[in-house]
Amino acid sequence: MKYILVLLFSAIVFSTHAQLIKVPDLVKQSFDKQYPDAKEVDWKGGLDYHTVSFKLADKKYKATYTKDGNWNATETAVAFDALPKSVQLSFGASNYKTWTVKDCVEISKPRAEANEYKIIVQKSAINKKILLFDAKGRLYEELRSL
Repeated sequence: MKYILVLLFSAIVFSTHAQLIKVPDLVKQSFDKQYPDAKEVDWKGGLDYHTVSFKLADKKYKATYTKDGNWNATETAVAFDALPKSVQLSFGASNYKTWTVKDCVEISKPRAEANEYKIIVQKSAINKKILLFDAKGRLYEELRSL
């Protein structure tokens, strides 16, 4: 019985917290202007950034905006072959080239030269990494993943 009460209380607190941070209309207007054909739009409000998940042409995206409505970035899953050749070549020359590629993510930013690419690789059940590449294909960060 205690377990059910804790779950119920947690659900109420979570749903109440989710409603405390309202996404400003300015942010929603910026999104609507940038992605007028977006479907299945789901907002998550934050203090400094607001995140929206949506579908566009049957593809899933996640975008972030500042509280002032400025677009920060949009992420979407892509196939390894869809990554820029510079990223593919850099990955092929990295220490992780023999690891299994689990996912690839394109991160579009307001300046195309600032775009980033994530390649999530796995060597074993406990040995996983998130590799971050810049638009020129340079591997600039290696993060541990769970």
